[in-house]
Amino acid sequence: MKTYHYGLRFWLAVCLTGLLGGLAGIAMHELLNLVEMLVFGHSDDDYLSLVRSLSAGSRFAGIFIISIIAAAVWYWLQKAPYQIISVRQSLKHPKRLHSFLRQVIHSLLQIVFVGAGGPIGKEGAPRELGALFAGRIAVGFKLKSKDAYLLIASGAAAGLAAVYQVPLSSFFFAFEVLAVALSLRNLLVVLVTTYLATWVSNPIVTSNPNYHLRAMTTHLGFWTSLGLLLLLAILTALLAGIFKRLNGLAGKWRRKDKTIWLSLPLTGALVGATALIFPTVLGNGSALAQSAFNGLSLRTALVLFALKAGLVLLSLVSGAYGGTLTPSFALGSLLGLMVCQVVSGLIPVQGPELFMLAGAASFLAITMKAPLTASGLVIGFTHSQPVLLIPILFTVTLTKFFESRLFYRN
Repeated sequence: MKTYHYGLRFWLAVCLTGLLGGLAGIAMHELLNLVEMLVFGHSDDDYLSLVRSLSAGSRFAGIFIISIIAAAVWYWLQKAPYQIISVRQSLKHPKRLHSFLRQVIHSLLQIVFVGAGGPIGKEGAPRELGALFAGRIAVGFKLKSKDAYLLIASGAAAGLAAVYQVPLSSFFFAFEVLAVALSLRNLLVVLVTTYLATWVSNPIVTSNPNYHLRAMTTHLGFWTSLGLLLLLAILTALLAGIFKRLNGLAGKWRRKDKTIWLSLPLTGALVGATALIFPTVLGNGSALAQSAFNGLSLRTALVLFALKAGLVLLSLVSGAYGGTLTPSFALGSLLGLMVCQVVSGLIPVQGPELFMLAGAASFLAITMKAPLTASGLVIGFTHSQPVLLIPILFTVTLTKFFESRLFYRN
C-alpha cells in the first residue's frame, strides 16, 4: 500500500511539474512582450523588424537604463549570505530549499534584461523557474532524493520546451546536459513533463518558426558539399571551443560585488552604442540569426560575429546572467554563411542555408555539450525538413571530434 501511495504521489508530482513548466513558459513569454512594449513602445515576434524600427535613442537608452536597474537588483540578490542557485547546483542537493522569492526575481530579471536588448540568451530563466517549481513539488510530495533529482531536471527541460515549443529537443536536453540516467521510467517522466509543458503553453507561446529561411537551392556536388561541411566543422570546432572556454571563464569572473554597479551599466552603454550602427546585436541573437538567413556581406558577417561574441562574454563578466543558446545559434549561422561566401570566390555556391543550419547546430553542440539537443533545436527553430538531420548530424559529429582533438588535455 505504501508503494502504491508513493507511486501516486510521484506521478501527480510529474504532471504538476509539466503544468507549472508550461505556465513558466507563458509567464516568460508575456513578460518579454511587456518589457518590449515599455522599453521600445511596441512588441513584435519578429525581433529583427523590432530592432530595425527603433530610433537611435531607443536603441541606446533601453539597454543602458535596464543595465543600471539590473546591476542594483543582481547586487542585492547576491549580497552575503545569499547566492543565486543554478539548475546544476540545485541538482547537487535536490531536496535543499533555497530562497524562492530571490530565485524568481533572478529569473524574471534575466528576461527583463534580454527584452530590453541585453545580448545574452533568455533560455536560462524558464529552465531555472521550471527547476525551482519542481524542487518545491518534490519536497512537498516527500519524494526520494533520486526522484527529486529527476523531477528538477524534468522541470528545467519543461521550461525550455515551453518557451521555445521544442519538446523533443528538451527531452534530449534532460539526458545530455542534466545527466538524467537512462531508464524506461525516466524516459517516460521526461516525455510527460516536456510535452505537457509544450501543450499548456502552446495557445500563448507561438509555435511558428523562430527563423524563416529561403528555399534550399544548393546545387553543389556530393564531394563539394562534403568538403564544405568538413571545413565548416574544423572552423566551428576551433571558434566554438574557444567561445565555450571563454564563457566558462566569464562565469568564474562574473562581477557580484559592488563593482557590478559600474561594470554592468558600462557594458549596457557599450551595447547601446554598438546598436546605433549594428542594431542586430541587441537581444538574444534572434535578430542577428534572421539577418544572417536573409543575407549579409562577408565583411558585415565577420564584424557582427566578433561583436556579438564579445558583447555576450562582456555582459556575463560584467555581472549579467543568462544563457548562450540563441547567441550560439546566431554565431554558428554566421560562421556557416561566411564559409560559403569565402568558398564562393573559388567555386559557385548557391544557397548557404544548409551550411548555416549545420554551423548553428555544430556551434550549439559545442557550447551546450549536447549534439542531439543542438541538432533538434535547429530543426525545431526553423521547421526545416527532418531529412536535413543527416548532413547536420554529420557536421556535428565531425565538429565534436575535431574539438576534442584541438582542446585535448592529458
